[in-house]
Amino acid sequence: MTLLLYSLVVLTGAVFLMALTARWRRISGSIFLLSLAAGSVLGLVSAISVLVSREAADYHPNFRMPLGEFFIGIDPLSAFFLSAITVLFFLAGIYGYAYLKDEQKKNTSAHFVFYHLLLISLMLVVTAKNAVVFLMAWEMMTISSYFLITFYHEQKSVRDAGYLYLIAAHTGAFCLWVMFLLMGQHAGSLNFDQMTLTAFPLPLAGLLFVLGVTGFGVKAGFIPVHIWLPHAHPAAPSHVSAVLSGVMIKMGIYGLMRLILIVKNFPEWCALLLLLIGMISGVGGVLYALGQHEIKKLLAYHSIENIGIITLGLGIGLWGQMYHHELVALIGYAGALLHVFNHAIFKGLLFLSAGSVIRSTHTGEIDRLGGLLKYLPWTGHLFLIGALSICGLPLFNGFVSEWLVFRALFEGMFHLKMNALVFSSLGIIALSLMGGLAAACFAKAFGAIFLGNSRSIDNSHLKENPWGMRAPMAVLAGICLWVGLFPGTMVSFALAAASSIYPLKISPMVAGTIMSPLLMVVVALLILIMVIAALTLLKRISMKFLPVAKSLTWGCGYSCPTSRMQYTASSFAGPILRIFRSVLRVSVAEGSSHVKDACEEFIFRPVFQVIKFSSAKLKIIQCGYTQWYLLYIFVFLLFLLIWKMV
Repeated sequence: MTLLLYSLVVLTGAVFLMALTARWRRISGSIFLLSLAAGSVLGLVSAISVLVSREAADYHPNFRMPLGEFFIGIDPLSAFFLSAITVLFFLAGIYGYAYLKDEQKKNTSAHFVFYHLLLISLMLVVTAKNAVVFLMAWEMMTISSYFLITFYHEQKSVRDAGYLYLIAAHTGAFCLWVMFLLMGQHAGSLNFDQMTLTAFPLPLAGLLFVLGVTGFGVKAGFIPVHIWLPHAHPAAPSHVSAVLSGVMIKMGIYGLMRLILIVKNFPEWCALLLLLIGMISGVGGVLYALGQHEIKKLLAYHSIENIGIITLGLGIGLWGQMYHHELVALIGYAGALLHVFNHAIFKGLLFLSAGSVIRSTHTGEIDRLGGLLKYLPWTGHLFLIGALSICGLPLFNGFVSEWLVFRALFEGMFHLKMNALVFSSLGIIALSLMGGLAAACFAKAFGAIFLGNSRSIDNSHLKENPWGMRAPMAVLAGICLWVGLFPGTMVSFALAAASSIYPLKISPMVAGTIMSPLLMVVVALLILIMVIAALTLLKRISMKFLPVAKSLTWGCGYSCPTSRMQYTASSFAGPILRIFRSVLRVSVAEGSSHVKDACEEFIFRPVFQVIKFSSAKLKIIQCGYTQWYLLYIFVFLLFLLIWKMV
C-alpha cells in the first residue's frame, strides 16, 4: 500500500510542476516522462505484490469529508485492474510524447497534466473503499478524459464528440449516485467494507443491479448506451484512444464486479441480463465494426465487441455463483478478468498502430490506403500481431481469455439448470460468431491498409515513425505473445482476483483442471509450428539444388492490373453485412464508407431532438434579471421547507 501512496504523491506533484513549467515544453515533457515512469512502476509493483500474496492492504487515515471519509485500499480485484492501468498508461504515455512532439501550435503541457489526472483518477477508482471517494474519482476521470478527447478542439466534430461524451457520462453518474445512496442508507455506512457485511433483500438487490448496469454500462459501452464511444475514440489522439478503450471503459466492468462482490445475492434474472447484454453487445459491436472503414472507428466498435465477451464471462460467473457451482463461477470471473487485461494490451497495440498509420499518411480512411507494409514494416507487423490477438487465435493472448470464457459457458451448459443450458448454448454460439466476424473484419483492415497497392495516397515519401512510437508498440506485442505462449502467470493472477469476488481457496487440483487443457493446446500448436518450420527449411534447402523459374504473379487474366481493381474495405465487407442487415436493422448508405448505428439513428437522435426543442422553450426562464433568479431561489427554499414539514 505504501508504494501506491508514493505513486499517487509522485503523479500529483508532477501535475503541479507541469502546470508551473507549461511555458517550457522540454522541461514539462521531461517531468511528464520521469513522473509517469516512477508512478507507473510503483503502482505496478504494488499491484503485483498483492496478486502474489493475495492479501489486501488498506489506507484509512482519520480524515473526514462531506458525506464520507478518505478510505482507499488494494485487494486482488483492485490489483488486477491496477496492473492493466499502469502498464498501458506507461507505454501509451511514451508513445504520446513522441506522437505530439511535432505539435508546435498545441499546449502539450496541459495535455500531459490531464493525462496524469486521468491516471490518478483511475487508480483511485479501483482502490476507493468509500462511495464518496469512488464517485469523486469517477467524476475526475470523466472531466480529465473529456479534455484529452477534445485535444483537437478546433474541429467541430471533436467538440461534438466531447459534448456527447459528457452528456452520456453524467447520465450514468446520476444512476451511480442513486445506487450508492440506496446502498449506504440500507447499510448505514458509505464504506464498502460495511456494505459487504450487509444483507440486501432481493428486490433491493435487483434495483441496485439495474442502476449499476445502467450507470456502469454507459462507461463500459454496452449496446444500446454505447453511442458516445464510436465518436470519442476517433476524435482523440491515438494514445488517448488506446487508454480510453484499453482501461477507462473497463471501469464500468470493475464497478459491476465490485457491486457483485458487495451485494453477493441477486435475483436470477440479473445473470440472464448480463448474458443477454454480452451477446447483443458482442455480436452487435463486431457487426458495426465490420461496416466501418475509418480505422479508429472500426477499433472503437471492436471495443464494444470485447466488452461483450467480458460481460459473457461475468454473466456465467454470476450464474455459477447463484447456483453455488464453484468451478463455473471461478472460470467465468477469471475469463472476464483476463480478457480485461488482454484487451487492454492488444487494443492498445492496435490503436497505437493506427496512430502510426494516420501520422504517416494523414488519413484513417481505409479505402484510401494500401501497400503500407513495404513502407511501414514495423507498424504493419505489429498491427498484425494485435489483429491476430483480438481475433482470439492460438498462441496469442486473446485466445487464452476467450478460451476461459468458452470453458465457463460449456461448464454452465452441463452443470447448471435447464434455463442456464439454453443461455449458455446461445452464449457459445454468439462467442463463436464474434470470433469469425472479427477475423473477417481484421482480414479486411490489414489487407486493405498494408497489402496490395495504394488506392489514393502517394506512398513513395513515407517512412517509419520514430522509436519513441515503435518501442511501446513492440513491448505491447511482446506481452501479447508472452501471455499467449506462457499463460500461467496471468491466469493465476486472474484466478486470485476472481476468488476475491467469489471467495474460494484455489487448490492445485482446481488450478490444474483449468490450466491443463489450455497448456495442452498451446504445446500441441507449438509442436505443429516447429514441424511446419522444419518442412519449410527442408524445402528451401532442397530448392537450392533444383532449377527455379521466376515469372510475374498471375493477375486473374488482367494484363495491366491497377489499384482500382483491388478489393476495397467497403466491397470486402458488403456481402457479410447484407446477410445481417435484417438482424440489426443497419442501413448501408450508398457511396458512404460506414454503416449507420441503428441505436443512434432510431433511439437517441430523436430523444436528443425532443430535449433540444424542450430546452429552447424553457430558455424563457433565463431572463437575465437578478431579481427573478432570487425569486427562483426563494420559491425553491419555500418548497423544501413545506416538504420538510410534511
